[in-house]
Amino acid sequence: MTPDKAVSRGVLVVNGSVMLVMFGLPSLVYAAVLLLGVDSSSAATVAVLAFMVCWPLAWLTWSLLVPRWRLWAYSRVEDIDELKAYGVAAGLIWREGHLFERTEIRTPDQRRRLRELEQAWAARRP
Repeated sequence: MTPDKAVSRGVLVVNGSVMLVMFGLPSLVYAAVLLLGVDSSSAATVAVLAFMVCWPLAWLTWSLLVPRWRLWAYSRVEDIDELKAYGVAAGLIWREGHLFERTEIRTPDQRRRLRELEQAWAARRP
């Protein structure tokens, strides 16, 4: 698989899920509050509060999904460095060493497997 296709799929799955959590849930809350008969300004206030709760949930979603995407993509592309460059350019991942990259939540098994895949790539890197 080419790095740009892997990143496109990651943007769709990871960033799409993040957007659903960040904007979809507050929209559903707004609609539900309106259906309960509350006036629209109060419903908007509740939606804003829901957004404030959903923003950290969206970050958590990203933090959990990105390591899964990395494992999936690393095992399917030829050039991991190119994949990372495309991922950063697309806003899917942060550049290596960035503070926010450290917010990825990886299980010990994911850490081990990612390390193995990166070492295998480093060994055959041109």
